[in-house]
Amino acid sequence: MMSVYNKKFIQTFLLALLIATVAGRAFEPNTSGEGNIYNDAVVIKAEESLRQLSGPTIHHFARHNVCNHRFGKVRFFKALADYFQNISDNMKIAFVLDICKRRDQMLTKWVQEIFDKDGDGYISHFEMEIYR
Repeated sequence: MMSVYNKKFIQTFLLALLIATVAGRAFEPNTSGEGNIYNDAVVIKAEESLRQLSGPTIHHFARHNVCNHRFGKVRFFKALADYFQNISDNMKIAFVLDICKRRDQMLTKWVQEIFDKDGDGYISHFEMEIYR
């Protein structure tokens, strides 16, 4: 007897839920902006999740991956070989050490020029691996 009651309750509950869902979608909102607010929030969440997958920003990558340890500085030095022609290694080393010591906008611009190949403002996994 109790299981029959629970079955009826579950069936009635699901039917009521289905009707409420269909009725809620059938009526248009009174103001035109109500539907867009929810959709914008969904789009923003989707963009944020994609951004997390795309990697760190140029600024963060420049400060924490390139200039924070010697392997990043060596990677930066190797990448400068394509940009500095006929310049001694000592001058390139001095440039890398100086720009990493200052950590200003010039560092961000150089990292953007060298590492950000697609120009989206983020360093993807593939862009990180180019000069390894």
